[in-house]
Amino acid sequence: MEITTLRNKNLSLVSFFEFVELKTKVASIFPMTIGFLWSYYYYHTFNLLNSLIFIIAVISFDMCTTAINNTVDYHKAIDASYKVEENVIGKYQLDLKQMVKIIFLLLGISIFFSLLLVLLTDILLLPMGIICFLIGIFYTYGPKPLSRLPLGEIFSGLTMGFGIFFLALYIQSPQRLMSTQITLSQLTISWHIGEIALVFLMSLPLVTLIANIMLANNLCDYEQDIKNHRYTLVHYIGTQNALALYTVLNLFPWFVWLLFLLGQFVPWYGLFIYLFFLLNWKSLKRFRKEQIKSKTFIEAIKSFVLFSVLYVLTLLLGILF
Repeated sequence: MEITTLRNKNLSLVSFFEFVELKTKVASIFPMTIGFLWSYYYYHTFNLLNSLIFIIAVISFDMCTTAINNTVDYHKAIDASYKVEENVIGKYQLDLKQMVKIIFLLLGISIFFSLLLVLLTDILLLPMGIICFLIGIFYTYGPKPLSRLPLGEIFSGLTMGFGIFFLALYIQSPQRLMSTQITLSQLTISWHIGEIALVFLMSLPLVTLIANIMLANNLCDYEQDIKNHRYTLVHYIGTQNALALYTVLNLFPWFVWLLFLLGQFVPWYGLFIYLFFLLNWKSLKRFRKEQIKSKTFIEAIKSFVLFSVLYVLTLLLGILF
């Protein structure tokens, strides 16, 4: 059937969830949750109102960027079978104009709640938020989207793994990390470098595992990406090197966790996570054996969820006991 003869269908809840890829939002939810818990455990600080507003802003923007990605992929698709059979817009025969309206609605919701959060915290959140918005939008949109370059893993890992984690801590008590003091004659910005470095260290497991989700996606989609002229990191370093990188990024959190324990940045109960290492090892072996989107891509998400859940449980035990 010619693409031009396809009739648009109404958007359903199922197609909407697939359009925004709701199941992938764990990559946003866990950095937020861990950030909230670590703030309460380590700094004994938690602001419920700011946290709720932050959740709405982050989830709506995450859905927005995913929606942009699916729309751009549909619009720029060269492979006709991908456009009609695999992309959510073509598969469900959705109205492209309606999808664009949804993108702007999600973006508007995120901007509104982000600006509200600026009013409740510190003006420094505004430039930080703008940077995050720009990275998120240009990650999937523009003449050279970041996701179509060998930069996707870096930007996704740092933005979601470190950026969301940092902001989840920042909104609890901005002065602890960085703050501003404005007078008629000057603007003073205070940076607490040691605290920021510690936050970055605590986010590293999230950074590497989220980057690995993108890397796994690119490994599974490699042949399809080439057909659609998407040249990701896998194209430049080769499949075998990409698998080696995937292995390193997968195992790194389990090694850096020892540093967390030795530095007493997490409670000693965190030793129990190594009881579950074998689960991660088996998942890693399954993905290394074959990289199939419908079959083994889920292993990257499993590894991320496993470690994140153990991170959450460790902090909960520390808070409770």
